[in-house]
Amino acid sequence: MTGTSSLSGLRETARFFLKMGLVAFGGPSAHIAMLEDEVVTRRRWMSREHFLDLVGATNLIPGPNSTEMMMHVGYERHGWVGLATAGSLFVLPAALISGFGAWLYVRYGSLPELAPLLFGIKPAILAVILAAVWRLGKTAVKGPPYLVIGAAVVAAVLLGLNEVLVQTVCD
Repeated sequence: MTGTSSLSGLRETARFFLKMGLVAFGGPSAHIAMLEDEVVTRRRWMSREHFLDLVGATNLIPGPNSTEMMMHVGYERHGWVGLATAGSLFVLPAALISGFGAWLYVRYGSLPELAPLLFGIKPAILAVILAAVWRLGKTAVKGPPYLVIGAAVVAAVLLGLNEVLVQTVCD
């Protein structure tokens, strides 16, 4: 564990994960991109290389990657208390918002008035993801062979090959 153990440090971390739970949208890739920007670039809680290692570990275990990444970072900051704090404060807002949205949908039916808003959010999410891929890619690609392997993997997945099969072949 490389983080801080003070109560004020835990409060700061808790506020951060609550904020992430409230503002993170767009799915796991966007969440991880936002997390990377916050903990590596802005707050400097960890190095980009260590963040990439955590992303790699997260991809090996089943479950929601973005929640697992939040919990990894929480653990790095405050051990098991940080893990539980990060996980619960990241998930709770989404659960409450989803529950409220479900209640609204059941009560009022579909809301076609919101379709343009959701359509407008998609480019912003895509920009966040592409920026993170670019930043992380510059660190992960350590030479031409890695670039070729990465491009081949992306092409294989885009062609519909199973991710596990592609991973097995690359190993």
